[in-house]
Amino acid sequence: MGRLNSALAERNKEIGVLAQWLRKLRERSGLTYSQMAQKTTELALPVSIATLSRADEGRTVPTWPVTEAYTRACGGSVRTAERLWLRADANRPGRRKRRAGAVTVPTSGQALRYITQRCELHFAMKRLWLHAGSPSLRELQARAVRDGVSRLPKSTVHGVLAGERDCTERILVEFVRACGVAPEEEAEWVEALRRVDAYERNGGTPPSVEQRLAEAEAEILRLKESNGRGPGEPLVREPATAVDTPVPVRRWRSRPPAVPQQARPPQRPVERTP
Repeated sequence: MGRLNSALAERNKEIGVLAQWLRKLRERSGLTYSQMAQKTTELALPVSIATLSRADEGRTVPTWPVTEAYTRACGGSVRTAERLWLRADANRPGRRKRRAGAVTVPTSGQALRYITQRCELHFAMKRLWLHAGSPSLRELQARAVRDGVSRLPKSTVHGVLAGERDCTERILVEFVRACGVAPEEEAEWVEALRRVDAYERNGGTPPSVEQRLAEAEAEILRLKESNGRGPGEPLVREPATAVDTPVPVRRWRSRPPAVPQQARPPQRPVERTP
């Protein structure tokens, strides 16, 4: 790993991990940078040889389109690349740190209903942006045009995704809409943001065990009611019908089993004529 001796890779673990993973992926595939560039063109994700070469040096964080093209050209897991890239991007040089120390990023995707910290919400927004096809800031701005005015300016989206400014409810709703989230799911994103704000107003104190149990019981009650049953009503299963449980048909793979001797009917003696 001689190319990963840059000061940035040594100082920033997450960026170094991404660079090492990309380099091992290329070595395992046995491809040269020239062959990789040709493959990215065939995949409709064209990336130049020089850009691919810089992607695994660990001197900077490559963009997501470059990381995705690199991974697909070498036959790697895009999901693993996504997770490593998100963690490296959160620690990009020049990124504003809200508190002293490095930025903590979840190791995997977390359900919106369990998000309590701003870094978790930011991680979820970046994942949503990736799954939406990594649209450019200009494209996001165009998708949020209402009455000739965009509700999602490029500078605002850049600041939110870069972690340099807080995300308001209005910006969050416009962002998730631009990324293709269904209208019935917008309330869950807004609730996650409100939970993050309440968490920070509380001084970063995690919810108590009693509060988490109450939230879990409320979630179970909501699921029961959504299934058409009242609170406290037991789960009743419909009786199975003959159509639901068809009678199995026995097929003989070879000759049928022999009938036991005592079960055979008595045979009449055969009369022979002289």
